[in-house]
Amino acid sequence: MISVSVPGWGDLDIEYLVIDYNGTCAFDGKMKESVKEMLERVSRYIKVFIITSDTYGNIDNEGNTIGFSIIKVGKESSAQEKAKIIKELGPEKIVAIGNGSNDVLMLKEASLGIGVIGEEGCSKEVLREADFFVKDINDALSILLHPERIVATLRD
Repeated sequence: MISVSVPGWGDLDIEYLVIDYNGTCAFDGKMKESVKEMLERVSRYIKVFIITSDTYGNIDNEGNTIGFSIIKVGKESSAQEKAKIIKELGPEKIVAIGNGSNDVLMLKEASLGIGVIGEEGCSKEVLREADFFVKDINDALSILLHPERIVATLRD
């Protein structure tokens, strides 16, 4: 578990990371090696779920090498399905990370939503709903490994 108390925000007791695949931790359908290494480090503290609508149709092949729990959602209803997964796991225990319009509801539902700009950019809806933003997925994962950075960013 990752626990941190943020003045003016409240206590965060994170048990799960729910992270979007394409555009967030993968580029053009392939997970970056540096991201896999960071996710392995984060998974020592919290359970990692990679969630995808499988835009590139290759998650089954990629998933065999990733080594984390992968949840596939439908392309037509991915936003609603992602939010439903957050609700089922318990939003108060989740940090969600994403970049696309179909990630907005899960970012909003999670106790902490992090938007990633990255190579593919991020949707304007993510800019409105995430609790904070980073320029790269490795920055987001590093923040989880150093939760005092959450305090520095979100405190009143």
